Amino acid sequence: MKLSLTSIFFLFLVGSLWAQVKFIERVEVPSEMYEPNFEMTRLDDGLVAFRTVPEKGLNSRRKLQYFKSDFDLNSTGVVEFPVKEGFDIVGFDVDQDFLFLLLQKGSSVNSDKYIFKINLETNKGLEVDANNLLDMELVEFLVLEDKALFLGISERNPVLQIFDLNLNSVQTVQGIYNPNTQVLQLRKIPELKEIELVISREVKNRRKEILLNTYDLQGNLMREIKVDNFGDSEEDIMDGLLLPMSGYQQAMIGAYGYDKRGVYLGMYIMDINEFGEYQFKKYTLEDFPNFFNYLDEKDKERRDAEVIKNLEKEKVPTIRNIYSIRDVYSTEDSYVVYFDHYNIVNSRGNTRPGVYSGSSAYRYDRLNRMGYTPYFADPFYQTTYPYSSNFQVSTEFRYVSAHFAKIAKEGNVLWDNSNTYDDFTTTYSEPFGEMAVVGDDVYHVYVENLDVVLSFFRKGEKILENQHFELELVNENERIKDTDPGSLKFVYWYDRYFLLSGNQRIRYQDESGKEQVRDVFFATKILVDGDLYQPEESLD
Repeated sequence: MKLSLTSIFFLFLVGSLWAQVKFIERVEVPSEMYEPNFEMTRLDDGLVAFRTVPEKGLNSRRKLQYFKSDFDLNSTGVVEFPVKEGFDIVGFDVDQDFLFLLLQKGSSVNSDKYIFKINLETNKGLEVDANNLLDMELVEFLVLEDKALFLGISERNPVLQIFDLNLNSVQTVQGIYNPNTQVLQLRKIPELKEIELVISREVKNRRKEILLNTYDLQGNLMREIKVDNFGDSEEDIMDGLLLPMSGYQQAMIGAYGYDKRGVYLGMYIMDINEFGEYQFKKYTLEDFPNFFNYLDEKDKERRDAEVIKNLEKEKVPTIRNIYSIRDVYSTEDSYVVYFDHYNIVNSRGNTRPGVYSGSSAYRYDRLNRMGYTPYFADPFYQTTYPYSSNFQVSTEFRYVSAHFAKIAKEGNVLWDNSNTYDDFTTTYSEPFGEMAVVGDDVYHVYVENLDVVLSFFRKGEKILENQHFELELVNENERIKDTDPGSLKFVYWYDRYFLLSGNQRIRYQDESGKEQVRDVFFATKILVDGDLYQPEESLD
């Protein structure tokens, strides 16, 4: 009888855990199991997804497929266009009601390019040649007001060019092309018809200064904020995420430390007023008492004691691995920040302790792109990391922990916490964890192998850590026969909803009751709900 009761208890507990992640809506497109994924990007009323696939036959031509869907994943159906022979998508963006796709022939820096502009209301397309640009390794492609922005690397220097789609003219933005310069962020400001760049530039004695520059769409410099007096003499900004302006105030948030030594010290918030004046707030491990909550109790006590010992010696405690800003959620009076804590090791045995932070390279516009993944290797990683200028060097990212904190805009830390990654290792170079903030709740979710992994905080208290949930279908009468793990992409959408997409093989019964199998690309809307969690003690 004891065995029976234990089994019932276990099943009830597992059921309560599963209830927190619900697979509620799904859209499918017929697709071969290992065909290219659809990329997705947000629209005001849902999303648009697109890809190219080979045409049938012995030619090398491809065709473009795309579809729109609303927030309930009701699809308008797949629309197809021919693609010029030998070309494929290397960049994309959405501006107003238009989807802009950048297509390139091959992967060399001087390859022919053209822009395909699609009216998403009428499904009509227009091709615009883009061959009068500098030869560059493309890093980012954005479009604003029919001006295409090309950010890339030319002769190991960063370059930004503005291409007018109507006039077929090109403007090169001045002051960027320099071997000691690195672009950390490129951001559109649609309401002002301007763009912002965060630039890191090496100056005397290997010190770095940060420039926050605003340009109009003709490439004219409208505002420059030079950040050249950060912290103590040896302290540097290691990375940063520039937030949109709100009420004539703006902020940049990121990590700081000793760049020359590759050592991280903590987090900073730079407050910027309408006149371009700025001031810093700095936070170290002293301000984050729960930083080591990802460890077991014994190891946490040991690491906390090390922090206290350093503080008693009036030394700033250091963070052992890379501490990199990932996302910021801004409210009227506070910020919820998300950092990843990880390390980088390549196949030659080199360990990247700090200065080679994944976010010290260019930060893709992930909020709007829903997980933007370039088709070619990121040239910033190849040109920034020593010994990694060729494709034979493999790089692994060993993730240690994820860190969250709520900071009042006045400056005080309201709460902080962390969860473990259990030394999860991946070769994927872009951030993969997703954060959702809903009221007092913070969700941290990502995909590991074929599981959705969830951690949940409420008012700063860790309720759940790394709970694993298997993939499910919306239709209970169907079964997953196979999933391509390399195709899976997991992104935050809105509120408590996330999107999981990829390629699957589905087993089902036809009208005659005979088993059938279909291969599909799918996108599933997932709801996470911490209110459905029942802790183990409440089940006694």
